Amino acid sequence: MDKLKIRAKVILTMCCMLIGLGGSAQDKEEKKKDITSYKQAHDFYEQAQRLWKNEQLAESDKLYAKAIITYPIYAYVYAYANKKMEIGDIKGGNAIWETMIARLREEKDILFELSSSWPVVYDYEPAEKTVAKIYTARAYANATSGSILQSLQDYKSLSKIKKMDANEWSMIGTYAIQTRDFETAQRAIDTLNLIYANGRKKLMDAQLQPVFLSASLNLAQDKFEESLIFSEKLENEDKGLNTTWKGFARMMKAEAYIGLGDVQRAKGYLDMAVKHVAFSKNNPDVAYTAGLIALYNKDYKQAITSFNANLNYKSGFFAQAVVWLKHRTYTKRAEAYAGLKDMVNARQDYESALVYYPNYEPAVEGLAKLEGRIQTELIADKNPPLITLTEPANTRGIKVVSKGHEVMIKGLAADPSGLKSVSLNDQVVFSQENGNFWGNVVLAEGLNKVLIKATDLAGNTGELSIEVERPKAIVAVADNIVPVKSEGKNYALLIASQNYDDTAIPSLENPIPDAVKLKIVLKNTYNFPDANIVTLYNPGVNDFKKKFIELTELIQPEDNLVIFYAGHGIWVSKEKKGYWLLTDAKRNDANSWLPNRDVLDMISKLPSRHTLLITDACFSGSVFKTRGIGENAPAALKEMDQKISRVAITSGNDTEVPDESVFMKYLVKALNENKDKYLTAQKMFVNQIIEAVMTETKTEPRYGTLELAGHVGGDFIFTKK
Repeated sequence: MDKLKIRAKVILTMCCMLIGLGGSAQDKEEKKKDITSYKQAHDFYEQAQRLWKNEQLAESDKLYAKAIITYPIYAYVYAYANKKMEIGDIKGGNAIWETMIARLREEKDILFELSSSWPVVYDYEPAEKTVAKIYTARAYANATSGSILQSLQDYKSLSKIKKMDANEWSMIGTYAIQTRDFETAQRAIDTLNLIYANGRKKLMDAQLQPVFLSASLNLAQDKFEESLIFSEKLENEDKGLNTTWKGFARMMKAEAYIGLGDVQRAKGYLDMAVKHVAFSKNNPDVAYTAGLIALYNKDYKQAITSFNANLNYKSGFFAQAVVWLKHRTYTKRAEAYAGLKDMVNARQDYESALVYYPNYEPAVEGLAKLEGRIQTELIADKNPPLITLTEPANTRGIKVVSKGHEVMIKGLAADPSGLKSVSLNDQVVFSQENGNFWGNVVLAEGLNKVLIKATDLAGNTGELSIEVERPKAIVAVADNIVPVKSEGKNYALLIASQNYDDTAIPSLENPIPDAVKLKIVLKNTYNFPDANIVTLYNPGVNDFKKKFIELTELIQPEDNLVIFYAGHGIWVSKEKKGYWLLTDAKRNDANSWLPNRDVLDMISKLPSRHTLLITDACFSGSVFKTRGIGENAPAALKEMDQKISRVAITSGNDTEVPDESVFMKYLVKALNENKDKYLTAQKMFVNQIIEAVMTETKTEPRYGTLELAGHVGGDFIFTKK
């Protein structure tokens, strides 16, 4: 019997060997083909990397795309996608991952290098396993520097193709709570409880994660008593395993007690949390909770200060969470402004909350109530705006050195109803609803009286009269530029729309590479620190609006800002309106386009001293109200940077411009080859851009002022290091 078993086993083994040999020959041939494709793709990747290092991004992108089609090598695509995200091209990075996933779906198994030492050893892994790696990698990349909604979606996709571990379900729960996907959050918590119930009986630190998530979920849903139950459990069961849980438990208790109206207990738990190792006084969660306590106590000014600290938190472990939860902070700060009867800032904050989280119910309800309250306040408002001046600080003995014999008047006409208009000696000047205004007054020799009138939206008018003296002997001013020393910082916002969602709008190759070239010259040659250069690559309209909200919080009145846009533009002759087409634009839906007027409105709200808008797009000349510099262009003046300037340089008038931009070539060349310490935008345009571009192309670049955005005088000045 034993011999028969042995003989049968030998025969079965031989059959298997024969079958294996037959399949092996075919497999070897297939593997040989795959190795050939793999090596070819490897060469493309290597060439693409070299091009990337040399800032030849458009050429690099083409080779990377070719490489993925030839053979999908995970390690190289991983590096490429992350490079995209590191330079700020979140959409581009995510698209590369998506292309890789689509390519992998065409394969059953994928070749990879088992050993890179000579001779190279190759092996296969299931394509689905590589897809799982991509979902994990993309989820992490988006959680740290991209879209948390994308992270959540990737983890959901991952759960459909593999068995998720506890850490992955924890991520799903966390991101679902922060995006208010409460159903998914509860599913994650239930799954975690099952995982730990079937695990070791000994209590582990990680087993408290579903307790923490349950407390967070209930808090997000305003179920304060239920949140306290889980927070209490979290604090009590954290017995030396990881005392960080105690800190989080106490912080959540503080917020829950505020919701229940027990501010004394809330403050007590906040004080305990601040003393904990997990938190510090400048922690954004501490600032937010302190703001809630101040708001409850009707200490509105302190609440605003605390919410400001939360919004301005930029670094550390909690920085990304601040971004995810800005809608919450803006909503609460709006309530504080409303408490001060500052309706303008309250409305602006509610609208900001809805940019970060469209349809966020507390913001929608708050804004609706606010609009009703504003109408009531307008009827009752009988008080005129209160006018205070910020420039000139001393209203007597002003020595004017400008050849134009002008002085700039800048101030604030504060009024809870909102500002309608401001005039200087009956000449209407630029003003904003929040009360800021500025404008020029032409002076005669001797003593000049300037009457400032400010009218609010209720029709009340306030007045302030000042006297400004202009010396009889005007000091001659040289044409060379000697800017006044100031503490202002230089910022740049570089916007590039390259890869469009709508196939009816052709994607471009050069906007991002052009933005990178401009960033390099600003950083290396001029006083633009790397941290102050903000990139916005492949943005949608909401991304664009978010970035302007951030700049409004960041930039101070003495700062300077360069805004660069490259991408598609469009002109509607019937409306006589120009638009930018950001990457979520639909060719046949004008509501998805960004009007130039909206861009100018956003620029006008920025408090920067000097703003230069550079646009490289079709029909970009439509940003101007005036025709351009004209024959009577003002000469460069000493101390010209004292005046508020809003100027623009565009690649063309009302015409189409090419993707491979001659305008950008000469703009970057002008900045690189400039030998002067100080260079005005106008001088650069006249001397080095307009003639060169028009000689080489049929387009007419333009320079002009943005009066609708608050231009008063002067120009943007580039200062070399």
